[in-house]
Amino acid sequence: MSAATRVSDVLRIRRHSPTRLEGFVDASFAFAVTLALISIGHMPTSVPEMLQAMRGLPAFAFCFVAMIRIWRSHRDWSRHYDIEDATSLNLSLLLVFVVLIFVYPMRLLFSLFFAWISGGFLVDQPLVVRDAEDLRAAFEVYGLGFAALSVLFALLYRHALRQSAIIGLDARETIATRMNIAIWTVFAALACLSILSAMLLPFRNEPPWVYTIPGMIFALSGPLTGAIKRYYARRLAALASPA
Repeated sequence: MSAATRVSDVLRIRRHSPTRLEGFVDASFAFAVTLALISIGHMPTSVPEMLQAMRGLPAFAFCFVAMIRIWRSHRDWSRHYDIEDATSLNLSLLLVFVVLIFVYPMRLLFSLFFAWISGGFLVDQPLVVRDAEDLRAAFEVYGLGFAALSVLFALLYRHALRQSAIIGLDARETIATRMNIAIWTVFAALACLSILSAMLLPFRNEPPWVYTIPGMIFALSGPLTGAIKRYYARRLAALASPA
């Protein structure tokens, strides 16, 4: 079996119609995307205002992709496990709560990033960062939100694993579920590492790239996710091999 095996190739789809909970989650994510939408506080009423609002397009695009990835992760979890008991309900509602708060620091940090690389051009409204302590606080809040999201997803998959007999997970699906637990746990650990770096880095008289370290830590999620998938792909392959 290829190391690039996708979870969707292993986990069966058990729910084909959305429930009221999924409808609520979908609506909440749509609202979160609206909060991140490019805007100058109101609908542009002139061409200059419209062009000014469009400068925030890159930051909004990144927020949109991030929100869609989180939404899709919850959709896939719901479709693959088809459980809606008290635990999954509470975890899903907590996820919505965190997402609606997480969108603010995410939008701010992406706006700051594009303002920095464009010399202040790619920003739709003034950004106020008084000193390094403001930037430190922004990274810390973002890290807390990302960690909370990751922990909630890890708990959702952990709950599905505990309900494996009721759901009817086979051995391959159990391995895929453990893989997702590992991935989201690593994401939570990276968020904690980012928070620690934001808290401990001096941020004084340093080269500009030092200020990006708390954010760049999240770039490790790509190679780490690939390594985790390869490890569990080998476990799947060993399971399929004859004794």
